[in-house]
Amino acid sequence: MTYQFSDRVPESDEDPVGNILKVAGSPDIISFAGGLPAPELFPLAELKRVTDEVYDKSGRQALQYSTAIGYPQLREQIVKRMAHQGVKTTIDNIMISTGSQQSIDLTAKMFVNPGDTVIVEKPTYLCALDVFCSYGAHIVGVDMDENGMKIDQLEKAVAENPNTKFIYTIPNFQNPTGRTMSADRRERMIEIADNYDIMIVEDDPYGAIRFSGNDIEPIKFYDDHERVVYLSTFSKILAPGLRLGWIVAEKSLIKKFTLMKQSADVHSDNLTQHIVAKFMSEYD
Repeated sequence: MTYQFSDRVPESDEDPVGNILKVAGSPDIISFAGGLPAPELFPLAELKRVTDEVYDKSGRQALQYSTAIGYPQLREQIVKRMAHQGVKTTIDNIMISTGSQQSIDLTAKMFVNPGDTVIVEKPTYLCALDVFCSYGAHIVGVDMDENGMKIDQLEKAVAENPNTKFIYTIPNFQNPTGRTMSADRRERMIEIADNYDIMIVEDDPYGAIRFSGNDIEPIKFYDDHERVVYLSTFSKILAPGLRLGWIVAEKSLIKKFTLMKQSADVHSDNLTQHIVAKFMSEYD
């Protein structure tokens, strides 16, 4: 049988991310190749306790089908979390995803046609590049320094690519460089996006894991025209095996995301959403 794959399927069977995770799963390995949390920090006892509570108090609801947009109590907890970062929002602006990777995929599926430009940091997250390329995006990389993406080069890249759909950025502890974008560059990025009427996809898996210095408000904080789609995840701050993330965006855009997600997986794991919501309500 000769299989007629679509253009989205990679020609090579090489799986660099799978290889990273396979090796990193060994307890003898401390891997710097991927963003793997330390498993000894997973709150096992606390998660076990709240899981038992969920089964005891709402097990039948948690094991039933749910809505694609996500469990309301979990979205309410995320509203509170975003408020701590200076982003005022409502549960109508939030959709639960199956990790940030699904959020990236849904965003690309919704906005990228073959040949459209996506501007990224150079270098950037490998799996995001794989997604963008799978939808036929033309990738334009912008050099960085210690304060993140170089804004003069960013503006030049946007001006030279009028078919740019969005800027993809990891402003906090960027993958793979670890750099954090300065506040003034975040504001300038918004100004450029406003001037050229393009979107920004802000991927923030690491922002809550700061060991020194002061937090910097998300790019979404500076967004007055609802052009920033903010993505985050519980993978780095709780446990990656739970496979839960979230999207913050304008309400009508969340409705589109919800329709696209429903056709992809109906909804993210409902039991896990109940567990994480309970965990957030009872622990810091």
